[in-house]
Amino acid sequence: MKKIFSLFLIFSIFSGFGLFAQSVQKSLPFSKGINLPGWLEYNRLNTLRYGKQDFENLKSMGVEIVRVPVWFEVWNDGSSEYKVEPECFDMIDKAVDWAKELGLYIIIDFHNDCNGSSKINPKIEKILLKIWPQIAGRYKDRGSHIVYEVMNEPHFSSGNIKSDITKWGKIQGNVLKAIREIDKTHTIIVGGGDWNSLDSMLALPDYGDDNLIYNFHDYTPFLFTHQGATWTYTKRLTNIPFPYVKEKMPPLPKNATQDEKREYKNYEKNSSEEVLVAPLDKAVEFANKRNASLMCNEFGVYMNYAEPQERVNWYRIKCGWMAERNIIRVSWDYTQEFGVFNSPNESRFPEDLNAPLVKAMGFTAPEGKSVTWFSKAKESGDWTIYKNGSIGLLKANAYSAEGSLTKKIDSEEVISLESIAPYGQLCFSFGEACDFSELKDSGAQLEFLIKSKDKALELSVYFRDMESKIFPWRAAYSINSKVFKADGEWHKVTLLLKDFSDIGGWTNADGWKNGENKFSWNFIDALVFDKGANASKSGFMIKDIKIVR
Repeated sequence: MKKIFSLFLIFSIFSGFGLFAQSVQKSLPFSKGINLPGWLEYNRLNTLRYGKQDFENLKSMGVEIVRVPVWFEVWNDGSSEYKVEPECFDMIDKAVDWAKELGLYIIIDFHNDCNGSSKINPKIEKILLKIWPQIAGRYKDRGSHIVYEVMNEPHFSSGNIKSDITKWGKIQGNVLKAIREIDKTHTIIVGGGDWNSLDSMLALPDYGDDNLIYNFHDYTPFLFTHQGATWTYTKRLTNIPFPYVKEKMPPLPKNATQDEKREYKNYEKNSSEEVLVAPLDKAVEFANKRNASLMCNEFGVYMNYAEPQERVNWYRIKCGWMAERNIIRVSWDYTQEFGVFNSPNESRFPEDLNAPLVKAMGFTAPEGKSVTWFSKAKESGDWTIYKNGSIGLLKANAYSAEGSLTKKIDSEEVISLESIAPYGQLCFSFGEACDFSELKDSGAQLEFLIKSKDKALELSVYFRDMESKIFPWRAAYSINSKVFKADGEWHKVTLLLKDFSDIGGWTNADGWKNGENKFSWNFIDALVFDKGANASKSGFMIKDIKIVR
């Protein structure tokens, strides 16, 4: 009954959406997609976040285009020529090939730091003019399914927004000319100079290019979409309803800031259909005057505090408005806090999909149960965890270190962690609770090759208990120069699972707890290599990680 009433309320308040709406006249072969953030952003320790299986999953949902944010300012050699690192291009090559094979379109997005206090690099024009010719030269003949995006959310933050918008418009024009000198055929996405806001898009000059997509981002109403988000001024405002219902509004926090008071006071108006729809109609009119396609390649709701059904309703309404207007929509994001799974921590496909949300976005929520690393290993007898830059159906990342999970040495890709901070770690996530008890009891061994020049290197290698939802107990084995020589050469390490000891565990809330005989081999969700309390300047390399029976 509550759900029926909620849907009735939505229909009553937003009953006019789509009626008499003008649509963008110029269409493209794709209309809806999803972002893949956190992969080639921030640093080089997340290159194993996504793989071909993710592209196949997205295809099965009905996704038509994927956007790959790439921090090229991180992925270059640091010279005045800003030469893009081969490893970065290798990763993009893989994504481009997977997309082509599956019939997907792909956006190569020059991404950047979008923290609220960030500013664009003062040398951004030089950087773009050095890097984009490299990208265009590499991909000009790689297929028409590739789309370029000049830059994500440019923002100079000089205090004069109008001046910043004009400045960016000129820079973007110069970058377009540089790309077109090399690649005259690929479609290019352009956006405005105030965080890709819709209003700044409307102020862009006419570049005289008939193969552009004009783009904006839409997280309106901000108080709902970013409620509780720790990086925003709405972090103390939660339980915000959508649509606005006076009786459901929470009280203002004590000692509310001016930003909090403003957002709260204006929420009824800012969440109304009139305010939310009017900018879309302006954008459609603008695109038609330019004879161009129109895209919104970031929109979404932070899942941590939004009421689930209201979050679904927001997507249904927004996607409906954009579909009615022929606006290409690419949501932010796939597996993270704005994603299409029920939780960022559990992203098994398809059983962990937020099916109502997926359907509200115009996609299909496949049914069935995922094939996992553990189920596949039991069937095939191949318990490989990492080999030559591949982790199969696992997920992997590293923290508090520099380096790469896919560093190419000769013709082989290996994990290379350098300059590791205290408690820096490498983590392989199995994505579910795995019963390792039979493996342990049968004498199975963890085997890997490692090399280092750090004679003081000591690592805690541990399996993590999935009861981490309560407390993450560890069974660990400590390795150092007594286990392998720190001579810069590869050495094989073999560890019996039976020899791993219940040492305890750690959470931010509870701190460290010594072992209490609560660790269970029946609920293993991760394998971790932890540096411990001491830093390492030279770090280590590791490869060919597997369980041997």
